[in-house]
Amino acid sequence: MSAGRLFLQREAADIRKTARMIDDLLRQEALSEYQVIALGTLLQNAYSGVERVLRFLTQQRGVALAKSADWHKRLLAASHEAGLVTDGEFPVLAELLAFRHLHVHGYAFKLKLPRLRRLAQPVPELCRRFLSDLRNRL
Repeated sequence: MSAGRLFLQREAADIRKTARMIDDLLRQEALSEYQVIALGTLLQNAYSGVERVLRFLTQQRGVALAKSADWHKRLLAASHEAGLVTDGEFPVLAELLAFRHLHVHGYAFKLKLPRLRRLAQPVPELCRRFLSDLRNRL
């Protein structure tokens, strides 16, 4: 098995597990402060996993993105333009990218559960669809 294929398999497994964990937290009516922090971290992880797959796929297609302050945003836009991200996935991923920035640079205990639930709701299904369509995206 090629290194690239192995990388994609491992990322897919991690994204699937992350999606399941998000599902588990969303099913709970009330979350502790620590579970809210965990949900925020899982959302960041879900985006980061999808982003790693997109970076790999765009590099495979010869798209070079120089590291800069906005490379995350440019990668998402380039992935959308290349058809690696669908029109339906793009706004959800863009919102997750904005959240990722907040989560990395802010305090996790300031996260608000209602906003997280709204943000998290489509993520497990988005991850499942993204991964199930991965062969078509190669």
